[in-house]
Amino acid sequence: MEGQRHHGTNQLTWVKGAVYLSLAAFIAKGLSALYKIPYQNITGDQGFYVYQQVYPIYGIAFVLGTYGFPLVISRMVAKEHTGRSLNEQTLNTDRLMFVFICLLFLHTFIGGIVMVMAKPLAIVMGDPNLTAAIRWIGPSFFLIPFLALGRGVYQGIGAATPSAISQVLEQAVRVTVILLIAIIAMKQGDPYLAGTSAGIGAVAGGLAGVALFLLLALKYRQYLTLSLSPLEMKRGWSRVWRTDLKDLLLSGIFVSISAMVLVIFQLTDTFTVFRQLITSGLSHSDAAIHKGIYDRGWPLVQFGAVVTTVFSYAVVPVIAKAYEQKDFSEVKSDITRSIKVCIVFGGAAATGMSVIMPSLNKMMFMDQEGTVVLQVFAWLVFFGALFMTIAALLHAVGKSGLSALVLLVGCAVKLILNWWLIGEMGILGAAVSSVIAMTGMVLLSVYILSNYRLWRPFPLSFWMKWVVSLAIMTLVVNLYLWGFSALTIEGRLNEAIKAVTASVFGGVIFLFLIKQFSILTQDEWEALPKIGRKIPYKVKGSKS
Repeated sequence: MEGQRHHGTNQLTWVKGAVYLSLAAFIAKGLSALYKIPYQNITGDQGFYVYQQVYPIYGIAFVLGTYGFPLVISRMVAKEHTGRSLNEQTLNTDRLMFVFICLLFLHTFIGGIVMVMAKPLAIVMGDPNLTAAIRWIGPSFFLIPFLALGRGVYQGIGAATPSAISQVLEQAVRVTVILLIAIIAMKQGDPYLAGTSAGIGAVAGGLAGVALFLLLALKYRQYLTLSLSPLEMKRGWSRVWRTDLKDLLLSGIFVSISAMVLVIFQLTDTFTVFRQLITSGLSHSDAAIHKGIYDRGWPLVQFGAVVTTVFSYAVVPVIAKAYEQKDFSEVKSDITRSIKVCIVFGGAAATGMSVIMPSLNKMMFMDQEGTVVLQVFAWLVFFGALFMTIAALLHAVGKSGLSALVLLVGCAVKLILNWWLIGEMGILGAAVSSVIAMTGMVLLSVYILSNYRLWRPFPLSFWMKWVVSLAIMTLVVNLYLWGFSALTIEGRLNEAIKAVTASVFGGVIFLFLIKQFSILTQDEWEALPKIGRKIPYKVKGSKS
């Protein structure tokens, strides 16, 4: 009876923990996307270019330290304590210390390389003035092992709250410091000085996260009983440690693929877009401004993808459990439903964003420069969210290595297209290359799903209803925007009101069309978080 009680308590703890971590990830990703808008307003397009040149270097390490490595560590801790109550937890210090030393060595090496090679990296990017901003990214790497260990240990013992709070706190402190430094730097008229905020903010946020873990260790000390024996290579343990190292590096990277894809695309742009703009004949300042205008698309894509994937990500743990229990029919059903939901809402988000982009651009970034580029960029929300969803689903069924391979292929395609299209089309070519590369990644991922028979292709009737719904929504929203413009004068406030009201109006229209055309089944609708329960949905002739 006692064992059953412990098991039930553990189950409840893990479920609550998953909810907390999902909510924290959503808030952290939202902050990470949205703060770039006031940053651009403060520093202008040239300052935004500087920031976006250096941010992706840290972004990859941040993803690994927030999602990949903590998950591997948490699995290691949890595996040793399955069936025990929280009060019975003790940690294997030797294994944890080995993993921590590996992470510390890896990130110290990378951080040192970034600091030492800052100038060569800036030269490769085509702008030696970026040296200081790149150098400040280096120290932020030194804190990632501490954050990864803290999050992994707390998640592993079933106490997910500290990990969730640390994600939000780290992002909040990082964003605050970044914006403050940007304000101070721009008072001196120096966008390159403002760019150092990326590294300084990351260090400040990391220190806040580490401090939080140390404070919470007092509260959780009865759960964190450590054996302080020195690290030594015990007989038979070398095999365990080799397994741990392989699991840490490979699984840590594979787990992070769905969260890393947009950052890696930005990193590809860092080394190609500005250089190609210079090669095409633009001056240094004009190339920087054009790159800054192009970079306006990334926070919009990040936020749109986060909102779109939240619906389909919710089912990933369910799929993982069903796959482990060899319930392949349930796996196929849930994967198909997740992809369908992502297509439906991702298509609506991309279409709607493209339609209201003229107003959205001025509302967010003060003018309408690069609107056509951003309208093309908007479709990265759809294809990006779809790839991120499929990558997460493939991870749930133990096929995340294939997602990593697809990402490598996609990056190679984007790199080639950047070198070709930017010379022909400018920053529009960079946007087109992103969409083409991501589309190819989606098609390749769908092929993998089909090859393993992990999903059911949708009937033609679904695609017809979906396209017609998007077309009707586009027509109605365009009519609304035309009528709004005819009744009001130009101005940023009016554009903001127009963008917000049009997006809400378009969303309501699309939800109505989903119900009217029965695009989703009743089960699919009711599985949607919040919306499915609050808005009635009946399908004629449905037994579900």
